[in-house]
This record gives sequence, C-alpha cells and structure tokens, in this order.
Amino acid sequence: MMPKGCGFDPRKKMSWLLRLRVFLRTLALQASWNSQRMQNLGLLSSLLPFRRTQLRDITQDRLFCRRYYVFFNTNPYFANFLIGGLIRLEYERSRGTELPPGLIATYRDSLGRTFASLGDQLFWLGLRPALIMVICLMGLHGLQLGILFTVAFFAMGQLWLRWWALGRGFEMGLDITQLLRSPHWHRAILWMGRFAMLLTGLVAGFFLARVSTVHLAAGKSTLWAGVALGLGLPLLVRKRLPGEGLMVLALGLSLLLSFAIWPSGH
Repeated sequence: MMPKGCGFDPRKKMSWLLRLRVFLRTLALQASWNSQRMQNLGLLSSLLPFRRTQLRDITQDRLFCRRYYVFFNTNPYFANFLIGGLIRLEYERSRGTELPPGLIATYRDSLGRTFASLGDQLFWLGLRPALIMVICLMGLHGLQLGILFTVAFFAMGQLWLRWWALGRGFEMGLDITQLLRSPHWHRAILWMGRFAMLLTGLVAGFFLARVSTVHLAAGKSTLWAGVALGLGLPLLVRKRLPGEGLMVLALGLSLLLSFAIWPSGH
C-alpha cells in the first residue's frame, strides 16, 4: 500500500511540490559529472525526492541506488523527459505493477542516447551558434539591452522547457516514443542550422562594412555578400558535417568573398 502523501494523484500527474523538488535537483544534473559514469550521480540525486515519498525499506533503498549508479549521459536540456519517465516507471513498480526484467535500464539507456543526439544537434550545433551570432549582431549595433534581453529570454525559455519536460515525461511514461517519432525534431534541427549560417554571414558582412574605410557602396556589397553566403551555403552542403566546422567555414568564405569584391585602389 502506498504511504499517505506519496505525491501523485489519480490522473498520473506529479504533485507540484514533488515536481519542484525534482526540478531543482535536475538543474545540477552535471554538477557531479565524471568521465567514468558521466551524469549518474546527478540522475540519482534527481530521483531521490521520489524515493523519499515511499515507505522506508533499507533493502529497496539500496536496490534503487544501484539501479542508477551506472553509466548515464544525455543532453541536459532534454534530460527531464527521461527523468519524468523514470519516475513514472518507479511509481508503477511501487504500486505492484510487474515490469519486464531490465525495462527500466533499457528505457534509461536507449532514451538517454536518443535525447543526447537530438539535444546536441538542436542546442549545441544549432541554437547556441545562432544565439551567439544574434548577440554579435546586437553588439555591432550597440544594443546592450537587446543582448541582455536575449540572454534572459534563453535562460527563462530553457527553464520552462525543463519544467514542462519533467511533467510531460511522467505523463507519457513508455509512450514517450510517440513524441520522438515526430518529424518536427529533424526539421527544427535543419532550419536552426540554416538560420545560424545566415546569421554568421550577416555578422561577417556587418563587421567588414563597419571596419571598412571605403565608400558606402563597398560596405553594402560586403553586407549582401555575407547574406548571400549565409543563405546559399546550407543549400550547397549536403553532408552531415559538424556544426562548428560549418560555422568556421562560413566565416572564412565570407571573409574571402568580401575581400574578393573589395574595390581596387582603396
């Protein structure tokens, strides 16, 4: 029998208090990162508030810790989908539901790799370079408040994503695979990379236009060359090259193209 105040309601949702406790711990998921088992201690720490809602049993407590004191690594922005799902499976186990042997370990490992791949492509190789270029553009125009707003917007957005993902992961449980089947993930990755490339071309063009001492027409030509590069390069590149490599390539080509169209005699 479940103890009173276990933190769940019949509609398969975590109580606000338990969700908050888990959420705050997930913010430190990588605080104990280690090269042997990566984020395993952060994952275990994030799951402990749930374990504390159960009847105290030293044997079950040890088994619970052993289940998660293993190698684990995923993208920190998407980790809460997985953590919410693990809490759901542990909840079902505590209610007496018989889970297939190894289900929790398979769920943890397979989804950890999947969310790591999606998150790294979307955030590390797409959104982060795009945000850096946006900040550079604002810096070139002296928009200090815009820079602060952009950073604050991203900070609040990722906090909301973590909070929503935690609840969504718990509600879906094993059905989280339906969320992963959506084609929107790969579309978002594709367009985010193109957007970052366009912004890189804009930054290069604006920078050279600002530092140039030539007449206005040359500055405009430099700007449009950067825009054309940012739009055209993603369409020419068909191979799955690393995002950072594409960004460096775009910047280098933008510089070469800008100097190539530089008026002679200046």
